[in-house]
Amino acid sequence: MALHAADNTSNLSATPTDLEDKFYRQALYFYFAGDYGAALRQISLNRQRKGIDSDRSQLFEAGLQVAIGLHEQATQTLIRFEQNQASTTTHTSKTTSSASPDELLLIALLNLSEQQIEQGDTETAKRTLARISTVLPAYVEQYHVLSQLAYWPDTPPLSAQVQQSTTNTLAPANSAAAYIALNQALLHMQQQEYAKAQPLLMELKTQQWQPPEVNFWQRLFNPFAQPDIFDDNDELRPEVKDALLQQQAINDYAKLLLAQLYVANQQYDLAYTELADFPEQSPYAESALFLFAYSAQQQQQYDMSFNLLSLLQQQYPYSNLAWQAALLTAKQVSEQQSLAQGLTLYQQAEQWYLQKIADIDEFAHTVSTINNVTDLASQAPKPHSQALTQQSDALALINTTTFNTDSPWLKKALNDPQLATDYHTLTSLDLLYDNVQKQHINNQWLKDTLVLNTQRQAKVIEQQKQLAYQDIIKSLNTQAQRIAEQIEQAQAQQDGKIFANQRQQQWLNRINDSQKTLEKLAGQRNTDDEQLRLDRIKGVLHWQLQSTFPQRLWQHKQSLKQLSEQLTQLELQASRFSDLSTNPRLLSDFEQRQQQSQTDINIIGDNISQLRDKTDREIRGKISIFAQQQQYTLQQLLLTTRHQMANVLEQMSHADNGLSPIAPTAPTDDTAAKGVR
Repeated sequence: MALHAADNTSNLSATPTDLEDKFYRQALYFYFAGDYGAALRQISLNRQRKGIDSDRSQLFEAGLQVAIGLHEQATQTLIRFEQNQASTTTHTSKTTSSASPDELLLIALLNLSEQQIEQGDTETAKRTLARISTVLPAYVEQYHVLSQLAYWPDTPPLSAQVQQSTTNTLAPANSAAAYIALNQALLHMQQQEYAKAQPLLMELKTQQWQPPEVNFWQRLFNPFAQPDIFDDNDELRPEVKDALLQQQAINDYAKLLLAQLYVANQQYDLAYTELADFPEQSPYAESALFLFAYSAQQQQQYDMSFNLLSLLQQQYPYSNLAWQAALLTAKQVSEQQSLAQGLTLYQQAEQWYLQKIADIDEFAHTVSTINNVTDLASQAPKPHSQALTQQSDALALINTTTFNTDSPWLKKALNDPQLATDYHTLTSLDLLYDNVQKQHINNQWLKDTLVLNTQRQAKVIEQQKQLAYQDIIKSLNTQAQRIAEQIEQAQAQQDGKIFANQRQQQWLNRINDSQKTLEKLAGQRNTDDEQLRLDRIKGVLHWQLQSTFPQRLWQHKQSLKQLSEQLTQLELQASRFSDLSTNPRLLSDFEQRQQQSQTDINIIGDNISQLRDKTDREIRGKISIFAQQQQYTLQQLLLTTRHQMANVLEQMSHADNGLSPIAPTAPTDDTAAKGVR
């Protein structure tokens, strides 16, 4: 059933021959069975042995390579497909294909660039997107989103031509269009064009989308794009749950940006109302909580603001927003309650910042001195990776892992996609190095086996030299010839005396001797009685020989057959020994291959080690920069806190002396509004 569905999706090249279609369907069988490696091997064998390298085979191969993360190989396959399309314009299929070669190539390039972006390789993703010359209407949103992600924060060139223009930009048709609208709203807000951003965000915060239909080729290049919503247990598939969470996240982010827009316009009442029902489990709950508390503070709802700011510090102690919340709390208490209580909160914030600075220093020192930075974070499977591990180990290795760590600083640092990609690369290199070491062990076992075989070969040669093969073969040939002559003579004469055994032959000889004796005595006396007895004995012996003639003829034929087989085996053994004797280095080719394999393994191992050392240094450098940035932020907050403490002390001193207080220096509230972006 699956094969039939796949076959209806496309027939790219000229009408395929039966042989080509057979081997192509064999590769499809492995794909639907979940064995991606076997499917790739089948396509490679089809191309090498059968000369089958059709357009659909190339795209199928590229899809498998993209699915398991072989991006470089997929790029080369797609380049070969483009070259074939450019050189042959009359071989496109005219069958009931639901997708043209241009559309399938577009699907391949879009999904390839998406995986490259996910792995942080934006430069390669830019080159992949640049190869797209025409975009079909159904893929405009995906093309725009990937271009924005690849070129962010710069404006993407969008050099591809769109066949048709989209309409109603304020009503996104799917999640890809929603991302475009979100990025457009962000751009308007950065340019302070709030009037243009507000209607986009108003539409996005309540927009719902239906999952698009997914054809075979889209599912091939993206294994998570499944058209079925429910599984066999009538439960939502993990990828569908992810899509629903993604949709909810878009709504939440639109609400957060809308609230930020209100704060930027000092419309704190609208921001407060917008965030009043913000979901607690949203991934943007931290930013929304801070902005909600800030809006409540500006609305003079001080109890609410104090509780929210305190909750923010408890739930997100390592967040920059929580650090700013400590200052806002102390400022509010100083202004609304008492200077003494505000001074106490400033002192607590100072100690908190000092503790965080010490923590980040210790974290940076740990990273700089630890032997293996991957010890700080371990890989864990994503929720839907269990199903994929049944399909392909490579896919599970590359696409289905995330990181768990007990270090809150590293968890915060891994929010940087480039650092997370480096960590993933380092872990993958460790796995590859382990596999290379296994190959080294196997190759060493092969070397030991060759040594043992060489020793056994020398021992066999020495033993075989003791056997006179030619004499034995000559003796067996003589025996075979004698038996063959007996059989031929017996079949011609039908005489049982030919197969007489030794005892019977002795009797025959005695009878002949007795007959000669009687013939000599016949002229001297009457020998009738003796002749009669001799004839009687001769008749009995003849009867015995003739009665066993068929059995003995069959026995001799079997003996000749067995003797011929033994002779053939002996001649083969003699020939093998002759080859072994004249060429004692039959294993030399295997030894050379083993040595070459060992050289290749050593080179690969050295390259992996060098790449790992380079990646390790880059990770340590990025974490060091991250630690310095966190230290700088904490130092600035600490400096601001001490300034505020000095102002509070000065106000308290003036109050004790009966002087008018000096207006306190307000903390950077602008940072509060901008920090959630």
